[in-house]
Amino acid sequence: MIRKVDVQGMAKGGPYSHAVVYGGVVFLSGMTGQDPSRETSFAEQFRNACEKVRRALSEAGSSMEKVLKVTVYLSDPSFFSEMNAIFREYFGAPARTTVVCSFPDPRVKVEVDVVAAL
Repeated sequence: MIRKVDVQGMAKGGPYSHAVVYGGVVFLSGMTGQDPSRETSFAEQFRNACEKVRRALSEAGSSMEKVLKVTVYLSDPSFFSEMNAIFREYFGAPARTTVVCSFPDPRVKVEVDVVAAL
């Protein structure tokens, strides 16, 4: 059975669930960390996104310790080293892919999506 999960108080940018649980696996939608009321640094955005990941995993019945795969989308390749340092604060050593891309909102510097076990 598919279970859709939304975190109360966490905004969404479209018609999707924050997470979907299926067969003992949690699939998170991409989480960004910008603040619409002010300019934020890459570090602030990445930490905010990781905290949203933590909240969504908890709501789904999982945790950061059960993360299997992370995809990190960066708006600029110069963020790579800083991302690696912060990544270690939040994740163990899951599989990871890092992609450099552009976002519809130019204030977004990073987006993170996660696959985790229950």
